[in-house]
Amino acid sequence: MTRLRNILVWAVATLWLAGCAAEVPTVEKRDAETILLPTDEQAAAPRPAEDRDLFYEGISFLSRVGKPDPAQARRAFVSFLQRHPQTRLRSVTESFIRLIDEGADLREAGQQERLQTERLKAERVRLQQENDQLKKTVRELTEKLRTETSSLSQENEQLRKDLQRLKALEIELEKRDRMLR
Repeated sequence: MTRLRNILVWAVATLWLAGCAAEVPTVEKRDAETILLPTDEQAAAPRPAEDRDLFYEGISFLSRVGKPDPAQARRAFVSFLQRHPQTRLRSVTESFIRLIDEGADLREAGQQERLQTERLKAERVRLQQENDQLKKTVRELTEKLRTETSSLSQENEQLRKDLQRLKALEIELEKRDRMLR
């Protein structure tokens, strides 16, 4: 928004400087009757101040201190161009309209980026929670594996001892059988 405001300020300043640098109009000597009593031709021609009212109205919509209204400014500029298609302010007015449209596009893109960022943050939080849950499950399973491995190792050792005793008993039984025969 500040970028658009800066562009508009520069455009208005450029317009103002261009207006100041224009060629000085030559004043023709007129008699008092021409000045006091306008002819039909002079009365029918639109006054330049009225021509520019819409243009300045559009600028005022953009330069509001509280909240600029680019939509209203765009409408005023479009209306100005429709009423005065051959004005020398045409290129400036078209630039304002283009800048307003680009500003709207940028605001929309910014909104889309904010929404995408929020979605990504939510997804990141969800994945982090899922990751933490998986880590907890892995720790629990690892601990369970250790206890089972320990108990199986003890059981295996007991079975080995029992097997050795059985072999010893079998050998002893064989010796007794030999002796009894």
